[in-house]
This record gives sequence, C-alpha cells and structure tokens, in this order.
Amino acid sequence: MLTRVMSPVARFSLALAAVLAVTALVLGAGTAYLIGRYVDDETTAFTQDAVASHFGSVFSDDVFQRGLTSDERQELLTVVTFHFSIYNVVATDFFDRTGTIVFSYDSDEIGRQLDAATYPELAKALDGMRQADRTTIVADPKLGVPGSAVGYGSFNTHHMVADTTGSATTPGPGTREIRALEAWVPVTQNGQVVGAVVVWRDIAPLDAALMRIQLTISGIIALAAAFLWLVLRGVYARSSKRIVAQASALEDALALRERTYDATLTALTSALDFRDNETGGHSDRVVAYMELLLEQMNIRGPELATLRRGALLHDVGKIGVPDNVLRKPTALSEGEWAVMKRHPEFGARIIAGIPFLEDVARIVRHHHERWDGMGYPDGLKGDRIPLGARIFAVGDSFDAMTSDRPYRRGLLIDAAREEIRRCASSQFDPAVVTAFLSIPVARLAAIADDAPHTHPRVVAS
Repeated sequence: MLTRVMSPVARFSLALAAVLAVTALVLGAGTAYLIGRYVDDETTAFTQDAVASHFGSVFSDDVFQRGLTSDERQELLTVVTFHFSIYNVVATDFFDRTGTIVFSYDSDEIGRQLDAATYPELAKALDGMRQADRTTIVADPKLGVPGSAVGYGSFNTHHMVADTTGSATTPGPGTREIRALEAWVPVTQNGQVVGAVVVWRDIAPLDAALMRIQLTISGIIALAAAFLWLVLRGVYARSSKRIVAQASALEDALALRERTYDATLTALTSALDFRDNETGGHSDRVVAYMELLLEQMNIRGPELATLRRGALLHDVGKIGVPDNVLRKPTALSEGEWAVMKRHPEFGARIIAGIPFLEDVARIVRHHHERWDGMGYPDGLKGDRIPLGARIFAVGDSFDAMTSDRPYRRGLLIDAAREEIRRCASSQFDPAVVTAFLSIPVARLAAIADDAPHTHPRVVAS
C-alpha cells in the first residue's frame, strides 16, 4: 500500500492550524477563568463594602451583641434586601462572634449557632479574612423570605448546617435549586471584627453573560487565528514556491556546470590522447572499465563522478613530459623512464588548485602505486593507497595490456585477465581484482575492441 507523502505546505498548514487552535483554546479558557475569578472576587469585595457602608446605622446599635427587636429586624431586612437584590443575592445570614445567626432571611434560623471549628469559612471570616466559592442552594429567586434557611440546611452540600430538630426539611413555596456564589466576609467596627456575613448570589445571569463574553472572545480569537492562518499559509506557500523554483534552477545550473566540467575534462583528455597518439581513446576505455568495476563493487553516488573524472585525468601530467619521451616509438631508456614516471606528480600538481577536483588529484597522483608498496611516486602500500587509485590501476593496466603499442602487440582478453589475476596482492588490490574478474568477458571485449590494434582480437570460448 502506497503512503501519500504530504507536501511541505500541507505539513506547515496542519502544524500552524494545530498551534493556532491550541492557542485559541488556551486564550479562551484563560480569559473565561480570569473573568470568572474577577466576578467571584468582586462579589466578595462588594459584600464586605456593602456591609460596611449600608448597614452601619443598624450595626451601630451593637446588634451583634444582643438580640434584634422585631422593628430592628424589619429595618435590617429592608436595608439588606434593598441593597442585596441589586446583586441577585437570594439568601444571607449574619453571625456574631460566637457563630450565632443574628439575622437571616428565614426568621427560623435566627439564634442557631454554628461551630467555627466545623465550618472553616466562618472561622476565617471571624478572623478578618474573606473568601468565596461556588455551590448550589435552594432559595427563592425573587428574594422571598422562605428558601435561604431550607437551602442552607439541606441542599448546600458544601456548607451544610445540621437541622436542630433532626428532621429533614423541604423546599418552601416559590423556591428552587440555584447555582450560587457563596461569599463569606467579616464585619468590622472601629477596626475590630464583630461578626461575619455570608451571602448566596444567584450567578446564573452572570454565567449567561460570561458565556456570551466567552463565546464572543472565542469567536474573535478564532477569526483572528483563521485570518493569521490564511496570511501565514499564503506567505509560506509563496515563499515555498520561490524556494522550490530557485532550488530547481540551482539544481539545473549545478547539473549544467557538472556537464560543462565533464565536457571540458573529456575535451582535455581527447587532446592528451591525440598528443599521445599511441594510446588513442585510452582514457575513455579506462573510464568504461572503471564503470564496470564500480557496478560490480556496488559503488554509487558522488564517488562515481570522482572516480570517472580521475580516470579521465589520470594522464594529465603527461603535459609535462617532453614529446621526444612521450612519443618515442621504442622502449624508453632509464633516464627517459625516470622522466615518464613523474607524470603522476605533474598531473596532481596541475589540478591541485581546482576545488572540485581535490579528490580527483589523489587518484591522479597515486594511480601507479602498487599494493605491495613498490609503485610510484610515493611508494604507498595496501589500504594507504586511495580506493579510487586502486580501482583505476586495474582498469588502466588491463587497457594497456590489451592495446597494441609500436614496440609490442596487445594481449588477448583471456591472457590479460589471467595477468590481472596473477598480479593480485602484489600489484593490485585483491578485492578489486576479484570484482574485475567477475565482469563478463563479453562486456570487457566490447570495450577492448575499440583499442588500437594491428591484428584481429580473439576471445577464448
């Protein structure tokens, strides 16, 4: 089954969409949380401020230190319900320092005492601290008198107050279950905490408003993220197209440069072969033999180009060999042979300053080294000889053996192969020889037939 590979633009688009979606969710959730905390904190703060500002006239009579008369309770009920109704407060209880309820929307709750050790919220409020938490109560949504005591006694699971009678209570008429914010605040007089107040604020309207705000903010964030996604995707897509186009153009230019290099090298070697006319086409045949060897040795990639160029340029140093030596039709004297043996050094020196031929220069310099260390110019031995030079040495020698020279005839294919086998581990790398001998004879003969010959070629059956 084929797996479809995503394009860079598609991968970028998906990654960007994921990042923006997560960012939008985090921003939306964070905004909702901050707004919710703000509502909770403001409710607690306004409750404390309202107690201090609006109920001072009642507190000045020390109502937290004595029981309220009916008129005082009615006055306090009027003041409290008037101000608390503005903030959707559906139930409230006032406590004195002993934890006794001195005022409640439910008159039956007045006089009930809570143990501060059992109710840490009350203890903290009496210590001067305020806090708020969300809970569920049963109360009259119209701020009626029944409901707060019932909900506080039986339905507020977070802050349940045991019924003193031990009997279960039931919701009163007009009451319902309400999601509320429970806020506890201290009551102070002259800098002293004289009591505590707890209120339950119906936060359904606030939650609805908060939801609308959250949806609006989330919508804005989503639209902004979508717009940003479109903009960035467009920028990336256009940039990618330009980069791909530039890369393609650069690749074409590089390929053209490589072809130009190779064409130049081929022209140079053709000129060298023309000058050294006794070995016409020698470089091309050596390249062909090397390509067969590289195929057998499973060598590919950049090394292939390096070895091919090395084969083309291996005799470039013969430019420095005088014509009377290079073109001599008879065997060379000892002095002439010493001059001829310097052509690898000349060749390496000629191409040493060309950056893309640095690796090629090593092949050119060492293509006459021997596996046993008896070669020239540096007498390298074994694996110290560059692999390219070791491969080249076999191809170069095979072509020299099978080509006619003015002073001798070339060997037959089988005889040349046998000579290559015989020289393994002395002149040639045995691993390269093994690879060479595995090449079909017919493929070698097809190349050897292009060599200059003065007699017919024969291949043993």
